[in-house]
Order: sequence, then structure tokens, then C-alpha cells
Amino acid sequence: MRRKYQCQVLSDVIMLFILLSLMGFHLWSEYIHEWLGTILFLMVMLHVGLNTHWLQKLFQGEYCAFRILQLSINALLLLLFLSAVISGVMLSRHLLPDLVIHSSSDLVRKVHMASVHWLQIIIALHLGIHWRMLANFFCKIWHISPVSVLMTRILPLIFSVIAVYGIYAFMQRERLPYLFFQVDFAFFDFDESMFLFYWDFFAITLSGAYLSQILIWLMTFRQRARR
Repeated sequence: MRRKYQCQVLSDVIMLFILLSLMGFHLWSEYIHEWLGTILFLMVMLHVGLNTHWLQKLFQGEYCAFRILQLSINALLLLLFLSAVISGVMLSRHLLPDLVIHSSSDLVRKVHMASVHWLQIIIALHLGIHWRMLANFFCKIWHISPVSVLMTRILPLIFSVIAVYGIYAFMQRERLPYLFFQVDFAFFDFDESMFLFYWDFFAITLSGAYLSQILIWLMTFRQRARR
């Protein structure tokens, strides 16, 4: 297995953990939150650098439904990431407090909250697109057969249950208003369990990944029906 691909998967896993940490703004100090955002920015740059081959093939070949879906998700991901970074830089009070564009206005704060919540969903869809490839990767390094009962029955069942719980967590934590700029000030429960918080947001991310898996399955099913 190529070392470059191993580095890619490792950096992707780290980025996912950092993203979840950033969502738990109230569980860390604001100072750490800003540093984690900076580290995530640098790791995303590394991620793009390791995937330049995908960018070089953008204008080559035909665009099937899957490729259009992949491009749309990646384009949304880029826009939301830029929005989250720029609004985060404007809000920074520790690392970049004297920046010319600094602003702590309600609008910038709402843009930042909406961007990061949308970003979590789109990253989850992005993860779902690469789900099979990641599954094959972990099968190889853990020496598990991809056609074993564990991979074809047990793990899909466990992940499906977690994904359904993720939908419940999304609704129970009232995340929807954040996506549509309807939250002026985020509510944080400073007494809640860190484990429960991250478990809920991991489950929400898994729900998004499964959603894109369903979309891909529907596309595949439709293509087969046409033949």
C-alpha cells in the first residue's frame, strides 16, 4: 500500500477529530479553539496538496451522475470552508486580534455558526463518497476480508443504528436553526458530558455519510434500471 495514501487517511482521521473538537466550542477555551481552527486550515491545505491529481483531471473525461455529485460536494465544501475560515479570522480575539478585517458583529458570528454547521454536514457527505475506499483501506491494514460477515453484516448494522441515532441527536440538539441563520447566540451546556457531546456529533457525521451512500446507491440503481 502506498505510503502517500496511508498519510492521506491518517490526516483525514485527524481532521475529523479536530472538526469535532471545533464543534465543541464550549468544551475548550477560546484560545484552543482558535489554534485548532488554524491547525485544521493547515491540514486542509495538506489534504488539497495530496489530491492535486484530482484537480488536474477536472476537465478530462465525461461527467456521470456520480462525478457530478462528487464535484458538487467538493465545490460546496470549498465555499463553506472559505466562509468558515474568513469569518473565523474576523472573529479572532487571540491569534489575530489586530487584523484590519476584525469584526465581532452579529452577522459575522451568525455566518461563522452557519458555515461550520453546514461544513460538518458536507464533510460527512464527502466522507460517505469515499466510504468504500476507506473500508477497503482498513480491511487491508487490519487483515479483514471485505466479504466477511463482520464487513458485510455486523458493521453495516452497527453503523446504521448509529446513523439513525445521529438523526435523533441532530433534531434533539436543535441544529437545524443554525443552518438557516436563525440563532443569534449559541446555547452551550457547560455541564454536559464531553463524551456524550462528541458521541452525538460523531453520530450526526455518520448520518451524513450514510446519506451520501444512499444517494450513490440510488444513482447506481437508476443506471442499472436504464440498461
